[in-house]
Order: sequence, then structure tokens, then C-alpha cells
Amino acid sequence: MGEVISLRVALPSWCFGVMLAGCASLPAERVAGPPQPGPNQHRLISVPAGTYLVGAVHHPVNPRRNARLKRFRIADAETTNEQFARFVEATGYVTDAERHGHGLVSSEGMLDWAWNNARGADWRAPFGPDGPKARDLPDHPVTQISGADAAAYCKWIGGRLPKLDEWEVAARSGSLARWPWGNQFDPGRANVWNGTDHRHNTREDGWVYTAPVRSYAPNAWGLYDVIGNVFEYCSDLPPHYQSVDATRLICGRGGSWWCSAGTCDFFNLEEIGTMDRHGSLANQGFRVVFDN
Repeated sequence: MGEVISLRVALPSWCFGVMLAGCASLPAERVAGPPQPGPNQHRLISVPAGTYLVGAVHHPVNPRRNARLKRFRIADAETTNEQFARFVEATGYVTDAERHGHGLVSSEGMLDWAWNNARGADWRAPFGPDGPKARDLPDHPVTQISGADAAAYCKWIGGRLPKLDEWEVAARSGSLARWPWGNQFDPGRANVWNGTDHRHNTREDGWVYTAPVRSYAPNAWGLYDVIGNVFEYCSDLPPHYQSVDATRLICGRGGSWWCSAGTCDFFNLEEIGTMDRHGSLANQGFRVVFDN
């Protein structure tokens, strides 16, 4: 999949971080209606203002607490290749991966935790020049975009990235469980890595890499893919990280197609990952939020 610079990456310091267990206090029936049309063909779910329970009991990084949120609207799915392509066409934006000339790639057959820095990997060719092209996957989530790239798209469209608490509240949709559907993981409900290691994917969820958005049943509030498919960038950091350079790090939620029980088991509603704000990987994407 393109020319590769050999690189083994211990990803926890980039992509994955601390457990955050919590639950939203607002019942599903109080969310306003079906999705409403938004700019660039986004479908938006309205989340009312209110106080929501987030965090985990006795957790050192994200203790359980009440989060008071203003009303916001959040996209029902991740931003797609087609939507990002319209942004680039309109603005001429050049992503971090394009400027750097490479992005991090993992593929079936590689060892657990092994990623390669592939030359020519960017949002148009997320697995490198010899891999699948974004133009052929218009309804898949855009990847190989950095947190800075995602923020630029959101600014162009008049929105922003969700805050950590906003993402969790919307993803939980009133659930007290580890996953939107309950406390037992169901491989048919989300796109994660199926198999004992990354040498082989058993394909229980139907996909090896990204799946089209809205491929699985939504949560109770109508949001798709809050578990798996791609990690979703958020705009803020947990209090634990406030002493570090906030311009360097960005957080992600929900896990991805690459995540497995034996590696990054962050495909749930509790945990928060962190990575370099200007890094680009084949399993990182985002959804957009609007303030009104």
C-alpha cells in the first residue's frame, strides 16, 4: 500500500488514554424529534440543555460529576469523504498528512500495535497510493485527517468539534450501560476489529476497515457509529491534562475499526484517547456540532 517507512508505534500515548465511565441523566424521549437537515448534507440531532451525569466513580482522571450543558446540535454520523471533499474543493485546504507526505497505516496481517508510516497516505488515499481511494468510498468516514484538519472543516461549515461531555451525553442517549445497547458487547452492532489479533479479521461485523456511515442501528437518540468505525475528535482535554500543552494534544472517543479487546479496547462509551493534534491515522475521524 504505497512506499512505507518502517515504524512500530506504541499507540497509547497517541491515540488512547484514560477510562471515563458515565451516564446521561436525560431520558431518550426528551430529545427533540428526528434529525433535521444541516449544512453540507449533515443530519443534526438536537440535544436539550440540561444537567447530565458523566465520569466514573473514583476515577483519578475523570471523576463522576454533573455536567451542565447548553443546547447543541450534533451530526448523526461521522463526516464522510464526500463531505470533506466538498470542503477541500471550496477552500483549497491542504491537510497535515498532505503537507507531511505520509500518514500512519495499519492493515490486516500486521502484528498487534504495529503501524507503518506510509508515504502518500492522506485523506484521498488513507492506506497509501496503492490502497482504496476516498473517491470510491464517498459514504465512508473521512480519515487520515488530523485534529487540526477536523477543526478547520468545522469552522468552514459554521460549527465546531464536540466537547468531551457533549460527545458522551449524545453517544449515551440516556443509557447507563457500557454500550448504547447494554452491558454485553455485540459484534454485529459496531465496526471494530474481530479476531484474536490483527493478523486476521474474522469479519463478524461485516467490515475489516471503515464501513459506510449509518451501517449499524443508531442509539436511542438517533446517532450512528458512536462505537467503532473511527475515533471521533473532541475539542477539549480532561482536567488531568490541563497542565500539558493543549495546542499539542487532542482527544478522541468511541474506538475504531482497528480497536480490539487485545489491543485498544476503547470501543465503548467510557474511555478517552489522546493523540498529537497534527497526527494523521487511518482510523481517526470526527463529527460536527453546532451551538444552535
